[in-house]
Amino acid sequence: MLPERAQAGDVYIVIDLIRATTTMTVMLEQGARRVLVAESIEQARAGAAAHPGRALCGERNVRRIPGFDYGNSPREFAQLDLQGRELILTTTNGTRAFHACPPETIRLAGCFRNAHAVVSAALKLAREREGDIALVCAGEFGYFALDDAVCAGYLAAELLRLAGSDHHQEANPGSSVLTPHGSALAAIAIYEAYKPPRVLEYSESSLTVLRAGLVDDPPFCVEIDRSSLVPAVSGREPETGLLIVEPLAL
Repeated sequence: MLPERAQAGDVYIVIDLIRATTTMTVMLEQGARRVLVAESIEQARAGAAAHPGRALCGERNVRRIPGFDYGNSPREFAQLDLQGRELILTTTNGTRAFHACPPETIRLAGCFRNAHAVVSAALKLAREREGDIALVCAGEFGYFALDDAVCAGYLAAELLRLAGSDHHQEANPGSSVLTPHGSALAAIAIYEAYKPPRVLEYSESSLTVLRAGLVDDPPFCVEIDRSSLVPAVSGREPETGLLIVEPLAL
């Protein structure tokens, strides 16, 4: 669910824990120059045709898309040297969530792997621009996804901790203290009930990936603070409509 109103200073942290935002983080960790986010398979193929040399990456219903170079396994990308490469990524849920966010907002990729880095960056950017912070869960086929909510709860708790906020206090106008929305408090409660690795036993996303034989991916996706890298949307490629995601430079 996206907020009804957005302004240019707002920061949106997009979460598709298993696996898109974890994968984006790893791709850039491994040296990729940038990740180009496609909303559809057709857009991904067109982007690759327009720029030979780009690698096609993505999945539908967990499986690698036929004809693509790679799937969407963060564990696989963690073993590759991607130095200087441009990767096009399209996934069942996560990449669509990026395209659904208002273009005037600052869009960051969040996951457990870069948790501290992404909330620190979001807090800094929101304070500089006097904007709000939204945690956007990609979900699964338009429905609630437990793993995304658990990650959102952890990030929300980290945001409040870094901001020096109490869950129950009211912020004064002009204060730098965060006032959590009820949905953020609900996400924190969900995190407390399903902290990793417990969430992997109940998350449909996790179970689907495990059934596909990708047994290393779900545990990899719940490793916390392994990266200081924050993927951020830096623009849209005019000729293809692909969103350009690069490491955030603060």
